Amino acid sequence: MRRPPVSLAKDGRSDGPGAGAASPPEAPFEGWLVRAVRMPVRIVTLVLIVPVRMLWDALTVCGRALRRALWVPFARAMRWSWRSVLAPVLFALFVWPFRALWRYVLAPVGRALRWLAETAGAGLALAGRGVGAALVWLGRTLIAVPCAFLYRWVLTPAGHGLAALGRAFGAGLAWLWRWLAVAPSTFLYRWVLRPLGLGVAAVAVGIGAGLVWLWRWVVVAPCVFVYRWVLTPVGHGVVALVRGIGAGFAWLWRWVIVAPCVLVYRWVLRPAGRGIAVVVREFADALGHAWRVAGYVSRAVFRFVGRVLRALFVDPVVWLWRHVVRPAGRAVRDGVWRPAARTVRAVGRSARAAFASARASVRETRREIRRALFGGPPAGAPRAATVPEAVEAVPEPIAGGRFPVEGGRVPWGAGSPHDSATTPGTFGAKHEDADFRTL
Repeated sequence: MRRPPVSLAKDGRSDGPGAGAASPPEAPFEGWLVRAVRMPVRIVTLVLIVPVRMLWDALTVCGRALRRALWVPFARAMRWSWRSVLAPVLFALFVWPFRALWRYVLAPVGRALRWLAETAGAGLALAGRGVGAALVWLGRTLIAVPCAFLYRWVLTPAGHGLAALGRAFGAGLAWLWRWLAVAPSTFLYRWVLRPLGLGVAAVAVGIGAGLVWLWRWVVVAPCVFVYRWVLTPVGHGVVALVRGIGAGFAWLWRWVIVAPCVLVYRWVLRPAGRGIAVVVREFADALGHAWRVAGYVSRAVFRFVGRVLRALFVDPVVWLWRHVVRPAGRAVRDGVWRPAARTVRAVGRSARAAFASARASVRETRREIRRALFGGPPAGAPRAATVPEAVEAVPEPIAGGRFPVEGGRVPWGAGSPHDSATTPGTFGAKHEDADFRTL
């Protein structure tokens, strides 16, 4: 995407002939301070920012070149090493022994132990059921029957007699409580305590009425008189005095402190703040313009340097790669590497087939031994068919004699050294796949 042209006018305003038709609303008038500060500040910031921007762009280009030349090949080499070397070795050292131990040692031993445990458990369960039946018969004959006889012919009649005796004793206690406790208490409350309480209440009401009369005319009435005719006038005078003193202090605060502070703020601080704000704003705008202009300057310089380096180093290397190294590599690949790879794959398929046949034979032998030792299904039962292990499918070559790689992507080194699909050109011509990338 192309960047907009650099404009030294503030806020993107242009003075072209067609700018008046779609121009924004007219900006406020700029004073002499803004005009005097703007250009020197922009010139100084441009001189200071250009080296910084060029250094930044140089560091960016170096970082991209290091990533393309070192980090990406290193990462791809590490991925290939992990997939082709480390992962198979680690699998053979740490995973396959445990899988073989589990499959060929622990699992058969576990199945044998489970069969023994099931057989022993069945025998113990049968013995337990016999012992349990004997214990139930003994418990029923020696404990349950005597206990039922004792409960029915001894404990039940004794319990009925004790219940009748308890009811008679409770009726006697209730009659004694009624005539020895309840009746005297009722008589005492009705003819002694109640009349005495009513008399005491009447005396207390009379004494309370006298005390209320004394409180009203001895305490409340004098206090109301003192508040109305003494304290209220004195309070009004004190309030008026405080208001007058407060008005005097407010007048002094307004004309001795507030008015001078407002004068200093209005005629000294605010103009100074506006000037500082103008200087800061112009410096920020100048910094932004200088950074953008320095970017264009840096871009032009690095493009020139890139084209020179490309003409001196990159284009010869690309020509050598396309016309010498790549044809030789393809000849070696088609004449040596691919036939050797096909031979190795054929040997691997034969070895895998042999191992599959050996595994099938071992499984059949193990099945026959198990059937001879522990028995097997009836003679007429269908047998499970032996499923041969799947042989790894070998991808078919695509057009041009090439084999597809993982995910359908071509490796970075399959084409040009810059991973491009452009057609080869003449020596010294411009190629987009070998561009010396800049900003």
